[in-house]
Amino acid sequence: MNKLAALDGFRSDCKKPGSLVVGLLVALVFTLAGCSGEKHSTGRSPGDSTLVIAMLGDANYLNPVIGASVTSSNVYGLLYPGLLESEFDTTSGLLNFVALEKRLREQTGRQSGKKQGAALAKTWSMSEDHRSLTYVLRGDAKWNDGTPITSHDFKFAYRLYGDPVIASPRQQFLAELMGAEKGEIDFEKAIETPDDTTLVFHFYKKVPEQLALFHTSLTPLPKHVWKDVPPQEFRNSRLNQEPLGAGPYVLKDWRKQQQIVLASNPLCNLPKPGNIPRIMYRIVPDYTVRLAQLQTGAVDVVENIKPEDFEGLENANAGVEIKSVGLRVYDYVGWSNIDQDAYHADGTITPHPLFGSVRVRRALTLAIDRQSILDGYLGEYGKVAVTDISPSLKWAYNEKVAPYPFDPAEAVRLLEEEGWKPGPDGIREKGGRKFSFVLYTNAGNARRNFASVIIQQNLREIGIDCRLDVQESNVFFENLRLRKIDAWMAGWSIGLEIDPLDGWGSDLEKSRFNFTGYQNPRIDELCELAKSELNPLDAKPYWLEYQEILHRDQPTTFLYWIKETQGFNKRIGGEELNILSTFYNIDDWTLSPAASVAE
Repeated sequence: MNKLAALDGFRSDCKKPGSLVVGLLVALVFTLAGCSGEKHSTGRSPGDSTLVIAMLGDANYLNPVIGASVTSSNVYGLLYPGLLESEFDTTSGLLNFVALEKRLREQTGRQSGKKQGAALAKTWSMSEDHRSLTYVLRGDAKWNDGTPITSHDFKFAYRLYGDPVIASPRQQFLAELMGAEKGEIDFEKAIETPDDTTLVFHFYKKVPEQLALFHTSLTPLPKHVWKDVPPQEFRNSRLNQEPLGAGPYVLKDWRKQQQIVLASNPLCNLPKPGNIPRIMYRIVPDYTVRLAQLQTGAVDVVENIKPEDFEGLENANAGVEIKSVGLRVYDYVGWSNIDQDAYHADGTITPHPLFGSVRVRRALTLAIDRQSILDGYLGEYGKVAVTDISPSLKWAYNEKVAPYPFDPAEAVRLLEEEGWKPGPDGIREKGGRKFSFVLYTNAGNARRNFASVIIQQNLREIGIDCRLDVQESNVFFENLRLRKIDAWMAGWSIGLEIDPLDGWGSDLEKSRFNFTGYQNPRIDELCELAKSELNPLDAKPYWLEYQEILHRDQPTTFLYWIKETQGFNKRIGGEELNILSTFYNIDDWTLSPAASVAE
């Protein structure tokens, strides 16, 4: 769930004084702006009311059926309507769902200040046998062209999500619908639309209410616009560049790899148009440039500020406030568990020649000094990860599973047990094959650049040749989607309703986020057992065992959870960071004119 060669050279023992760092960055960004011919890096005109967010990479699709990157979801979440709204209970770690006239459970933690009323659903009802869920939709919502939003849009969209040709990464959301147990969903029976405002989902088995709400609240698309697009043309349709939505913003401009511009939607009543007139997502792959643009006021928001840069921003009187939220995002090193060439050739599942062994993957984890990465970069804003269930999900987190220590000697022992012996050049070999590979990641992520250097050094010390390479973000994530990479470093922003089959399910055609090809029937079974419990708290034993198995098998090396540190220009008002998203209530934000920020 969300995700190397460009080395940044920064370490905890070679920091420059904060104010000097920022000063150098300002000079750099002016130089870069001069080279590009653009004026936006040098400041704003008085009274400017555009919120500018600097992003690491561009969106891949502004379409909820196929969009998979964080940037994509941040943007299309403002363009399209949602069936329900979500809340996160910080006391219990449970996700909550809210319609206009109903909520799943009362909150026990701090209440959000977000303005409610965006849900398309007025209410819902679960059948006594937990095999059907009925929504009553509001009747006053319209797509931006004036066409009413109806139950038929949802049924149409779910056909798209389930179409194997379109290959939505969210196919697992349909896993309980009627027909899924036979391998093909019967949409005529699974989803009924008796009238425009009634939407009924039917399941082939009992489904807990909170999971049913989670899986049936996928974003709709306007049927009248998309109905004539063949599935094989869906990803390349021009409609992906011209999204027709109903959210608080509309798309005004999208220049690939440069910027995405949204404008407040005056037609929106879900619940209202966005407060800020314009939002610009500026694509700035280089962290140094993003930081300098934040300091000069050329951009208003930069995510994932290095802790070492906090002091410099404050000393420079940049009018910047740092806020943090977590723990939802983790970085990891992905190992292809299966031979990708064989799988792509004829669907054959065989172990990867380097990473197919559990003991080898465990050795790789033991060889990586994760604490050094934290100490040198994140400090108190990171926590060594064990699996993909966050400590924030308190009700399900397994505190008894401890992270593997940094133990190169044990890593060597495991490798030699598997037959990987040092060759003449010091690189381990087995059966005439060297333990040598390329570790890929996406461009512009300074944290992963830093981590990748340590990982490369750690592995070299136990006789493994790890070369580093970096790809443009959309190219990198597309290669992951197509399972073209054997080893990579990326990150996930996890779902807060635990439902990990899309990442670990053994059916690789349906589990589109299972980039590693990991297969374990017990993981499949535990996920199904957990999802069958009508009370989520009763599923805890299954999730505890799930974590024990992932920890043992190490399908990936889980590196660290990140307490995200975001920089905000002080002219922004009303921002409320939430584990759901940095931009959780962005449509409620306010913005003072740029000229009012005097510092």
